[in-house]
Amino acid sequence: MTSQRLVVVVNPRGGKRRGLLVLERVQPVFAAAGIELDVLVTQHPGHAEEIVRMLDLTRIDGVCVVGGDGTVHEVADGLMQRSEPISVPLGIIPAGTGNTLAQHLRCDDPLEAARRIVAGCTLPLDVMRVTLSDGVVFCVDIVGWGAVADINATAERLRMLGPSRYAAAALWQILRAKHRRAKLVLDDQIIDDEFLFVIACNPKFTGSGMKVAPHAEIGDGKIDVVFVRRATRWQMLRLFTKVFDGSHLALGFVEYHQVRSFAIDFQGHDLLDLDGEMQGHTPMSVEVLPSALRIFG
Repeated sequence: MTSQRLVVVVNPRGGKRRGLLVLERVQPVFAAAGIELDVLVTQHPGHAEEIVRMLDLTRIDGVCVVGGDGTVHEVADGLMQRSEPISVPLGIIPAGTGNTLAQHLRCDDPLEAARRIVAGCTLPLDVMRVTLSDGVVFCVDIVGWGAVADINATAERLRMLGPSRYAAAALWQILRAKHRRAKLVLDDQIIDDEFLFVIACNPKFTGSGMKVAPHAEIGDGKIDVVFVRRATRWQMLRLFTKVFDGSHLALGFVEYHQVRSFAIDFQGHDLLDLDGEMQGHTPMSVEVLPSALRIFG
């Protein structure tokens, strides 16, 4: 085991508000391995990114997150916003609602996640560089537009439902989904049409158990883009019933592409879903940065 000192960023308020309890559960795993933990507890939204930007990475062997997708996003974005190459791996101890990367790694149990971090094995993790009109954001989970962003905005208002909030929000938005005219650019292919949604995935999953991109791998150097142009409410309901096992790709109106870059040109300022956070507006462009980070797996 090479890692002797880890920084652990804990969000006590995210997801199910159980970050500190999860930390207490996993601390004995690290203590038994002789690993020192520097625990830093976030105080407000955006604090995890601020913490990571200021870390002295030469003195540690990894940065771990105890929290949900939002905290993982902040930590990954904070690492990528630094000027120097990132040499320390990222560890995820799931304590949120969606736990997207943990689902992909088949490691949604905090104790198992801690054991994998202690083992020290790492995997490459691609990062999506999202260029907006007012800056750059780095994502490791998803970039969503249209109904995807609408669903996440609704899910934020339904946090009291726990993991089921994503399914409830999806059903609600299916009944209200609207078409948006935009230009979608996939590598060199231009599609000028109406769309219900566009979602770009790094892992296979989004939300709680929705296998949106079943062919996705987090270190293959590709972005898996799934979109629907036109569909009836009945068709969207069929998509919803099939998305949990990935069989929605067999539906003729669902389109799936693996690309290295994509862009959305929409004549308006539509909110975006960036790693589960409502952040930024269209237009935007995205490129994959292959193996920009490493993740304990």
